[in-house]
Amino acid sequence: MSQSVEKKAARQSAAKKRDSYPEPMRFAWSDTACQRAVEWLQERPGPTVRSVMIYVPFRSELDPTLLVEWCWRKGIEVAAPRCIQASRGMELYRLQAWDELTPGAYGIKEPDPAAAQRCEPDWMPDIVFVPGLAFDKRGGRLGYGGGYYDRFHERLVKLAADSGRPMPEWIGLGYEAQWSDDPIPMDDHDAYVDAVITEHGLTRRSKAWN
Repeated sequence: MSQSVEKKAARQSAAKKRDSYPEPMRFAWSDTACQRAVEWLQERPGPTVRSVMIYVPFRSELDPTLLVEWCWRKGIEVAAPRCIQASRGMELYRLQAWDELTPGAYGIKEPDPAAAQRCEPDWMPDIVFVPGLAFDKRGGRLGYGGGYYDRFHERLVKLAADSGRPMPEWIGLGYEAQWSDDPIPMDDHDAYVDAVITEHGLTRRSKAWN
């Protein structure tokens, strides 16, 4: 089986599995995972987190609403992506209220350019929270096939290298049930996550797998 066929089959299987979780269970898992993320942000060593990039949930994705609202209360800058289908790239906008969102690409709510402030081209968050269909313990992430987050990761790598700033931490958000027992098929351009936060807490990427 080719890598592309294998990844397509893996996506279909993971999406079906995630969609099968009862809605009340997903809501409960999401709230607890957000609390685990808050605890991690509060206990995380190093410089204080001043900014995060986070996704707006779609369908059965883990809902980060409570995490976003906690960041707002703490004065942590929150940015959300707007997908540009023509280039398969993402533009970032500062999100300060839920009414700054509007339906965008693929039916996903995105920042409304008429309401939200666009981030500067060289703006870099301290942490990027990413969604996924499945994750493995080596940091593998199964995305949706569009490559938006992988391209954004490449852009951040270049920005970090050009500016001398540290690369943002790349943190997956998902349910504990989304762990994959088998290694997720990854191409050379696919971005690995540094860690994954679920309702059970944070699990760092195991370097021994690579």
